[in-house]
Amino acid sequence: MERGMLFFSFLVSSVFAAEMILSPVPEDVLSSFGSIMMSTKVEAFPDVSFGEIMITATPTVTPTPSPSPTPSPIPTRTARKQSFTIALLGDSMVDTLGNDLGILKQMLSKTYPGVGFTMKNYGVGATNIDYGIERITNGYTYLGNPMPALVSQNPDVVVIESFGYNPFSFDEGAMDKHWLALGKAVSTIQSALPNVRIVIGATIAPNASVFGDGAPGLSFDPIAKSQKVTVIKKYLENAVNFAKSQGIPLADAYHPSLDSSGNGRLAYINPGDHIHYSDAGRNFFSQKIAGAIIANRLLE
Repeated sequence: MERGMLFFSFLVSSVFAAEMILSPVPEDVLSSFGSIMMSTKVEAFPDVSFGEIMITATPTVTPTPSPSPTPSPIPTRTARKQSFTIALLGDSMVDTLGNDLGILKQMLSKTYPGVGFTMKNYGVGATNIDYGIERITNGYTYLGNPMPALVSQNPDVVVIESFGYNPFSFDEGAMDKHWLALGKAVSTIQSALPNVRIVIGATIAPNASVFGDGAPGLSFDPIAKSQKVTVIKKYLENAVNFAKSQGIPLADAYHPSLDSSGNGRLAYINPGDHIHYSDAGRNFFSQKIAGAIIANRLLE
């Protein structure tokens, strides 16, 4: 049996799959986030580890003054209720979006004015998807902070990021296991929360020329950089293919963050560790998540 059919039965039987209307993200939705993306600054990060890197790494650059076009007004939509809880599950590429996921919250609030959003960051650095699945139904402690099981928070929408930056320790069979793990994550959440809406996320692309440069405790030669980036990109592609094959809404920051040579665009990558986000990269992935939620009417 092909892996694309493996989870057909549980997806067909789920409420959210029956209600889902998949559609591309409208250009007016994405372009209208411009003013938020340029002006929002994330201030809530973990006290140590990856959050520390994100706060200290980006240098100050004084831009050359230039005329700014007047941003288009953000089209507003009507939600089906007055408050929502949205949770993001992943590794450090979710962790470093900020404790309160402030950029994503602002984007959704602009589109759904008057709606309250409770944002839950379930990103844990240096962990693969197996531990991510464990956190769905079990509490844990991260950086000294106790966290309840994800499903205990009764989220309306859960975004499952690829965990591609923390691959398995083996190569043979890894893509199949990753595919199955994505399916298990989806089915585990749906079993506990039948009305939940799920989005698969593929974060920004890595860059083989600079991967890990400046990151504390890491030093990769050019061959190692290339090998690690190749593996990460396979996981990101796998997550994209999984979402498309199962008819699950997709927040794809991976493909549009690739440059003409197939490397991750440096504008989206933190110049301090060359792994995580720059401010632009954090904005960009948040934009893709908001776009997937809005275009697929997951709150309507």
